[in-house]
Amino acid sequence: MVSFREGDKEAFRWVYDRMARPLTFFVENIIHSLVDSEDIVANAFYKLFHARAGMKSYEHVKRWLYVIVRNEAIDHLRLKNKQRESKHDLAYLETGIDEQLETERVKAVLFQSILQEIEKLPRQRKTILRLYFFEQKTTHEIAEMMQLNSQTVLNHKAKALETLRKSGLKLKWLLAGAPGFLLATAFHLLK
Repeated sequence: MVSFREGDKEAFRWVYDRMARPLTFFVENIIHSLVDSEDIVANAFYKLFHARAGMKSYEHVKRWLYVIVRNEAIDHLRLKNKQRESKHDLAYLETGIDEQLETERVKAVLFQSILQEIEKLPRQRKTILRLYFFEQKTTHEIAEMMQLNSQTVLNHKAKALETLRKSGLKLKWLLAGAPGFLLATAFHLLK
């Protein structure tokens, strides 16, 4: 042990030859990877070389090495688990991003189609729809702004929505037979 503590290569080789295989087997049974087990054992011997001065006996070295490789094997498993969780989280986030992008794309297409159809409406109906859906004005507020009766505003809004339902929107399947509140929801979501 005196030669070992002083850094004698032969003494260190003697410990390595007796301990490397059992330690590798021990670690491999924990992490199930021979290559990673060999790396952990090599790292433990590196640490042992730097801590050799404090070693009192061969039994002390053995216990010390087993503690070191066990702790590193546990750390290795924790790291692998975190990586696996990170990959899973990243895959989930990427899926969410793809879904969100597709939703935004559909909204944009729908919004563009609706705007094109709104532009085809008579001026008064177009103004009422824009005030109602885009500026979220109430029927009463629109009536005051346009100096119309509230019932007239409601009639124009209903006729404009009916025209949109019957129009040649590219996404007719979405609007076909849709009640006014569905269109209102679509307009609200598109703002």
